[in-house]
Amino acid sequence: MALLFPRIRYQCGQPPLGMLYLAAHLRHHTDAQVDVFDLTFQKKPSEYVRQIVSDTKYDITGVSVMTSMAPEAFEISHLIKEINRDTFMIWGGPHATVVPDEVLSDESVDAVAVGEGENTITGLVRNGGNPSEIPGIWYKNSGGTIIKNEPVTLASDLSGLPWPARESIDMESYMRKWYTISGWGPGLRGTSLIASRGCPFHCTYCQPTLDLLFGKKVRRRNVDDILGELLHLKKTYAINAAFFEDDTFILNRRWVHEMCDKMKESGLNLKWGCNARANSIDEDLISKMAASGLVQLNIGIESATQRILDDVYDKGITVDDVRRAVQIGRRFGVKMCGYVMIGAPTETIQEINNTIRFVNKLPLDEISYSITTPLPGTRLWSKTQGMIKKS
Repeated sequence: MALLFPRIRYQCGQPPLGMLYLAAHLRHHTDAQVDVFDLTFQKKPSEYVRQIVSDTKYDITGVSVMTSMAPEAFEISHLIKEINRDTFMIWGGPHATVVPDEVLSDESVDAVAVGEGENTITGLVRNGGNPSEIPGIWYKNSGGTIIKNEPVTLASDLSGLPWPARESIDMESYMRKWYTISGWGPGLRGTSLIASRGCPFHCTYCQPTLDLLFGKKVRRRNVDDILGELLHLKKTYAINAAFFEDDTFILNRRWVHEMCDKMKESGLNLKWGCNARANSIDEDLISKMAASGLVQLNIGIESATQRILDDVYDKGITVDDVRRAVQIGRRFGVKMCGYVMIGAPTETIQEINNTIRFVNKLPLDEISYSITTPLPGTRLWSKTQGMIKKS
């Protein structure tokens, strides 16, 4: 089986952990040959894909797709099918999960994995590539009719999953491009990892995509499993820093306290960072985290207009929460990075300027601006369809 990650337009320091979890799971639970092809650093991706699929006729080809990669992913899928018409082409990831009918309307795609992929893709391989009755799969039968199998059962114990198969990608290139804790300073050699799946909040630009992918309940790995992965990363790749990509890393305070205690006791001596909601930050927690090596917190500010936060984004935080969170982080020597979105539906020029002025006055070490982009399947997408002028 081939697993392919079609990131072509830009290079990034964040490894495709979702696909690497799939590779590790397949290798652990099946005897299948699993080859991973990451296009992130390929200078001529089409020629590279043509070569690899010409050399080996894979029975199954899995493509992990985010919405931003969809056009390139379709091009690659068509190229693969031109060379090997018999390969069973299955897409997974966020884009396939939120718009499965749209993806399956393309002639190059035979099936999609809807939601969390480990159990789905393993079931498909064990069934010899036959998607019939494999939970989590939507597929086209011989007549072109879309068959929707029952939903997949989510992994009950994330700590039971094998660690991502990072040995299958160019980790050196990823670590050279890794800038996630750039606010702390240069000289860090690190990578990203995931400690949990799921998010209980309702931000319109993320939901219900996260619920569709990971369910409504937050599942966390146990602390010992995470520490084991960090130790492995330090020994294998000589890292001195790590970033937790979780949306809700500090939501469970007892778990965070245990993590901090064991990180400090372990002697790993890693600099680390994470994402955090502004209204979940307090002095006791940040003090504990900083003592265990925390050097950077990334928070979602989004807007300085409460109307936008409430009515457009359903963010569940206040502007005062943001101001207080930044002050607490700086008090304990933690570098603070703020994510900001401008151009929200109904947002005025004055409101955009107010947000920019507000953010510039905060003692932030780094600011990341982006244009509000409603992604397919999200509530923000649904709310804004009537605002789009059809040509």
